[in-house]
Amino acid sequence: MPEVQHAKDPLRASGAPLVESALKDILGAKIGSPTAKRAIRSFSRKWKDYSRAALMVMACKAVGGSPEMVAPAAKALVLSGAAFDLHDDIVDKSYVRTEKNRKTTMGLFGMEVTLLIGDAFLIEGLSQLHELREILPADKVRLVIKTIKEGLYELGSAEVEELKLVRNFNVKPKQYLRIVRMKAADVESYTRVGAIIGGATEGEINALGEFGRLLGMLVILRDDINDTFNDKYELISRITKESLPLPIVYSLNDQRVLKKLTSLIEDSSDQNIRELLDLVDENKGFERTKALMEGWVSESKALLSGIKDPKELLALFNY
Repeated sequence: MPEVQHAKDPLRASGAPLVESALKDILGAKIGSPTAKRAIRSFSRKWKDYSRAALMVMACKAVGGSPEMVAPAAKALVLSGAAFDLHDDIVDKSYVRTEKNRKTTMGLFGMEVTLLIGDAFLIEGLSQLHELREILPADKVRLVIKTIKEGLYELGSAEVEELKLVRNFNVKPKQYLRIVRMKAADVESYTRVGAIIGGATEGEINALGEFGRLLGMLVILRDDINDTFNDKYELISRITKESLPLPIVYSLNDQRVLKKLTSLIEDSSDQNIRELLDLVDENKGFERTKALMEGWVSESKALLSGIKDPKELLALFNY
């Protein structure tokens, strides 16, 4: 199967300065525990998710706004996003990363420290929001905070619902895709908040919000394809400790797939993995996932047709 490319370059260019500023803020916070400070430094060196901040900047610019005004909200979502990623490692029992066996923060410092520094990132992130009052009118501040709150609540709800899918070999595509849409709520909040801060009309806000939702869903399915076909370590983790990726979900009506999944829980040999992927190919798991994604790409592009300057957002599909 072909590897899925990542849209890193434009996201890094727009998001890196805000991510670095946000991490600098938490690294400078008065945290009394030397262990906690070491854990925060360790995580900050490795964690480089530029997408949150970049999408807010791009959405703001797309409606003619000044990207500098995005900083407080972007930093809030960068830091709260880091908190969610730390907490996700606890839920997924992720102690190492893929074939390189690089230890996660939980692998290095344990579950309790990971939980608590995740809380610290969340606290620091939410504290950034007060700066919005200095650059936006009160009604916009309320709308931004409401949007962020609703996005994070829906994302949290999705994580809870996804727990029902762990080692669940009876899940239906419709059920899984409902959770995929919920998990993309935070990406919708990034583009929606960027549009609000940029002075967008209600129509532009809604269009960019749905664009963000679809983009988030595309990223999730991109990762599903990558986890299934390009990373056997992530595939075994998905089978044994997490939700199954969509190409496999599409194949669950085949009893041979169910037997092979059960076998892989006990024996994750390369031979067993190859046999599973052959069955997924036979059931057109990749083709069906790819076709769904192509439809979402078309919908996403159509949503940008009424936006003033969507070129940076459209460029994301070229990488």
